Amino acid sequence: MITIEELNEVLKHAKNRKSFGLDNLPMELWKFGGNELRIQLLELFNKIIDKNQMPQELETGMVINIHKKGTISKCKNCRGITLLPTAYKLFKNIIKKQTKWTCGRRNGRGTVWF
Repeated sequence: MITIEELNEVLKHAKNRKSFGLDNLPMELWKFGGNELRIQLLELFNKIIDKNQMPQELETGMVINIHKKGTISKCKNCRGITLLPTAYKLFKNIIKKQTKWTCGRRNGRGTVWF
């Protein structure tokens, strides 16, 4: 289960003025929206854990092509980024903190092979 302290810690470190996903909810909403909103978000996160199922709205990202260099009409000159919902980013960061795993590496223990 996720606690309000864990949510507050992740929100404290979340960056403002970043792109958001299809939900159109900026990170500032979660950070400055008040305690009632945080409790609702916490209930959603704990329901996800209890049911072991992520809502489709949180899983859906929007892929945007960013022009790198050269002719804009050639795909090789662009790179894609995925804009994810801010609630998903918060959930991911809480789980990441709980498990202390980062990108295939365990903190202070080297690479983990799957």
